[in-house]
Amino acid sequence: MDGLPEREGGRAEQRNMLLFLSAITVAGLAAAWWSSWGSYPLRSDSPSYLYWDPSRSAGYPAFLSLVRLLTGHVGLAVPVQMVLLAGSLLALGWSFYRFSQRPILAVLLQILLLASPEMWKISALIMTEALATACVALWCAQLLRTLKAPPPGGAWVLIAIAAVGTIVRPPLAALFVATAVFALATQAGTGRGRTLAPIVAGFLVAWMATPAAMYLIHGSAVTTSPFARGILQHSLFCEPGLASRDPDAQLVEQSAAPVRRYIASAPAELAPVLRRIYSGELRYGLIIPALGRRHHLPTEWQTDAVIARVASERVRQNPLCYAASVIAADVRMATHGTAGSPGGAMRLRQFLAQHPPIPVQSVPMLPDDRRDSLRAATEFPGPPPFPVPPANPFQLSDKSPLLALVAARALFGGAAILGLLALVAVLIKPLMIRKSWGTIAAAAAAGAAFHGILGITAIVELGLTRYLVPVWPIVGTLAGLGSVLLLNALAQREPAPAGSAA
Repeated sequence: MDGLPEREGGRAEQRNMLLFLSAITVAGLAAAWWSSWGSYPLRSDSPSYLYWDPSRSAGYPAFLSLVRLLTGHVGLAVPVQMVLLAGSLLALGWSFYRFSQRPILAVLLQILLLASPEMWKISALIMTEALATACVALWCAQLLRTLKAPPPGGAWVLIAIAAVGTIVRPPLAALFVATAVFALATQAGTGRGRTLAPIVAGFLVAWMATPAAMYLIHGSAVTTSPFARGILQHSLFCEPGLASRDPDAQLVEQSAAPVRRYIASAPAELAPVLRRIYSGELRYGLIIPALGRRHHLPTEWQTDAVIARVASERVRQNPLCYAASVIAADVRMATHGTAGSPGGAMRLRQFLAQHPPIPVQSVPMLPDDRRDSLRAATEFPGPPPFPVPPANPFQLSDKSPLLALVAARALFGGAAILGLLALVAVLIKPLMIRKSWGTIAAAAAAGAAFHGILGITAIVELGLTRYLVPVWPIVGTLAGLGSVLLLNALAQREPAPAGSAA
């Protein structure tokens, strides 16, 4: 008879906890709406998602098209994706509470998950980050749910979320690897094979979804990706070997060489910022439209084959420089080194005052890209649309308080280290972690997702703070798992009460 009141009390406690976490989430969403109210949602990449550019994966364009179909106004995609993001973060916080059974810890985690200003700022834009972050949060929530009480088909849900995430943002393919890590760590014998086969199948389905969607939309399954453009930006700042005879490669080097010499004259701490600024100016303001006009191509994505040829040659000429740039970008993102420290903008302004920046020639956008940009502007009335020349990219402000910066770097660095340690523990299986094996396995899977997503991103990107947004739920999950492991370890070391049984 004592069990029933306890179950009813437990259900009441869970219901109250869910309501409390929901209230926190609604408050966070309301604050995000208020802070982003009136902001202009378009960026230079937005038209390529709005109008099914063949270089974009199909997930986010499909989402935008669905919103347009259901509401008649694609601008409503912003509040919809913000609500989806908030709901996914609530699901993660609730799953963590169900797993840990620690109310205070769950409340702190929910506040942490909602506390990223960059996440909400990006979620108010027509960009993939909000939807990608929601997918990652749901994957983390399902990981904890599977860990607490494996539901029927739990691994299948992880695979399905990984597939949707990959279709939205290709670097989320790392979620398939993370799912495999969890399956291998928690299953044995034939169970592993029964999980690994669907993981491979899910990856193949996700990879083929974009060509299939492009065939339905454009009547052609031809696709490309920004991969070559990303490889190019790393190689722009590498000294090539022998002079190329390829006229396209010569154009690229003639554009990059003066900028590379200018950046070399800057202090080492300013070089990453200057590379990120000049990367966009060189690629999208000069090189891509110039190559498009030289080859009579109407749109940016059609230059990818040319860029791939030039970029691959540059990498072959100086592979160590390219590898060093990728590793530096990976470390910078994994430790939240993408955000400038207080005073960094002031030091950059001082350098620019003494060493005026090298001007980069501006070439007009290719005709189809300009058409799509102006078309997008008609759907989002507001400030002058891209391709009106943007504001001075060298106008930076000190907007990272020292305390917030230290906290962010501690969280990201701690998540990076904990994820790696958990992966090592899963490989060597020391006896000391036997009691916490499930939690360690989940941390290893989250670590594989964290490092996998950032590693894939680093291959093609110099590292911007917005690329860290999709891994924020993983950082929170690892922080929660690490706290549970620490508290459990402390509890085990406490001496037994006097008079208790041995």
